[in-house]
Amino acid sequence: MLLLLAEAAEQTTDSIILTDRQGVIQYVNPAFELTTGYSREEVLGKTPRILKSGAQDAEFYRQMWARLEEGLSFSGTIVNRKKSGELYWARQAITPLRDESETLTHFVSVLQDVTKHRKNQEQEFHLRLAREVQQRFYGTVPNVPGLDIGAAADPAYETGGDYFDFISMEDGSLIIAVGDVEGHGFGSALIMALTRAYLRSFAALQLELQEILEQMNSALLQDLARGQFVTLALARFHPVQRTLSFASAGHVPGFVLAESGELRSELNSTGLPLGLFPENRCALAPTIGLDSGDIVVLMTDGATESAKTDGDEFGAQRVVDYIRSHSHEPAQHIANGIYHAARAYAQDQPQNDDITSVVVKVCGSP
Repeated sequence: MLLLLAEAAEQTTDSIILTDRQGVIQYVNPAFELTTGYSREEVLGKTPRILKSGAQDAEFYRQMWARLEEGLSFSGTIVNRKKSGELYWARQAITPLRDESETLTHFVSVLQDVTKHRKNQEQEFHLRLAREVQQRFYGTVPNVPGLDIGAAADPAYETGGDYFDFISMEDGSLIIAVGDVEGHGFGSALIMALTRAYLRSFAALQLELQEILEQMNSALLQDLARGQFVTLALARFHPVQRTLSFASAGHVPGFVLAESGELRSELNSTGLPLGLFPENRCALAPTIGLDSGDIVVLMTDGATESAKTDGDEFGAQRVVDYIRSHSHEPAQHIANGIYHAARAYAQDQPQNDDITSVVVKVCGSP
């Protein structure tokens, strides 16, 4: 039986440390060597203090040793330091051992490396937090006479920084913003929130669309790390005049389709992405007159870049074709449908990016 126990200790994937009552190491198993980077010869005769990371204070160890000296076991998750200096999380259980006369003689510690599990937990927490931030700042679809508006944002598991918003202006016009923050996770969600704040602040100054983008670029240059950027498309609807103004900072194209399905206009970028260059002049695209039945679509690249196993993407043309075939449906149905069509095209491939669409249909008289 003792031989079997010895073999189990040598073969288990958890680290095992045997110390005497004074805490001097008398045995470690191969898993300990593999996990910590210390060889058996380096630790025999020393104490587990060689693993001390500084993450636990003196009071922690005082309470732990008080329990052990009373013959009580200890269990908890601690942070240790490997020979390389790398920190790792370990779920540790220390059991006092007694001889035939019930005298405490040794302590045996079993440590399970749970670093990967802890990092996964932290990542999931940050992703949940990022999603909450992202969802909280999505604009509520407004009710504007003469316009049927729908919006849909379907985040991927690796939450990105897709953003849409609606801003009512003093002259009765409506600004619709659709943007995309480079990267994923909580950091991108925070940049998205910052972008929203800047947009609303500069829009409140009653600036033209291209001026808003230029002011935002100057502000974001001070906040974003090197290489970070935001793409943002701004469309301003004047329901009474039935006109559309447009400016875009490096964002993917939008579309204006006639009721017949004809592609009336492609809303291309008129400037560079925000946050990259100090001199970023953004142009205002020519004003577009809107007719009853026209459909305006702004989106991020999540739908167009949805791909099958062979890498073939859904693409902009399939988005346009989908809108044509569903132009009779309400705007919200079309926005939702773009997502479902793109995901159906990708088949069983995972969704790697947020899919966001805003659809505006011009209807009746304002």
